[in-house]
Amino acid sequence: MSNIFDALEQARRERHKDDPPSPDVVGGGRNNNSNIADSVSASTIDAEIAEMFVRFEEQLKGPGLVMQLISSHLGEGVSSVAQRFASVSSTLLDKKVLLVKLLECVVATDNNLPAQLKWQEVLSDNQGSDFSVQKRGGVTEVCVLFDLCSKQLKEDPNVLSKTKSMYDIIIFDMPSVAAQPHGVELTRYADIVVIILESEKTKLFALQSLKEKITHNSDAFVGVVLNKRCFHIPDRLYAKLH
Repeated sequence: MSNIFDALEQARRERHKDDPPSPDVVGGGRNNNSNIADSVSASTIDAEIAEMFVRFEEQLKGPGLVMQLISSHLGEGVSSVAQRFASVSSTLLDKKVLLVKLLECVVATDNNLPAQLKWQEVLSDNQGSDFSVQKRGGVTEVCVLFDLCSKQLKEDPNVLSKTKSMYDIIIFDMPSVAAQPHGVELTRYADIVVIILESEKTKLFALQSLKEKITHNSDAFVGVVLNKRCFHIPDRLYAKLH
């Protein structure tokens, strides 16, 4: 599969290459038009995200698209990208979305989250006091312990297939590989795998290592999202990421 993220970004640049520049700062203060520019930019990004999901679904065989977002280190912004993808899919494409945040045991304990959340509860839409779930429009957000999720997916293949029949898009907000080295093993259950990169933090070696681990487990890897849209990355370096 071609790198859709690079293609979408190139299309964005081509569409706006003749646009006049909109400086944010004038005379030491913020330009009054900057909020409008920010709004237009956000709208453009959302449209690109929607287009991306449409293209993914066109290539999908069967119901339910499973996407996994993963990073090599903490602080790359996986959760913020996952929430943005889920929100856009729901609002612009009118999709029923399940956003699954996989947690480490330590994180779950620190936040007083349930330690026995089961996929059966997700599938039954149980919203009891022992079930960490939120609903935002067409997006259902759940928190599941990584070890429990991994065990259930490996032991019962019907769990994921039933989930796919209930939701149009399932997005897994994965823990970083630094925090959970076994996270890449779950990529075999995904239709689409995306690495999230905050370019000022992640070293190229770490990124290449993660890519190799993913491709060893799955053929679902499609590319890298440059979180915070850091376009200052040299083309020769960006080309090595794919």
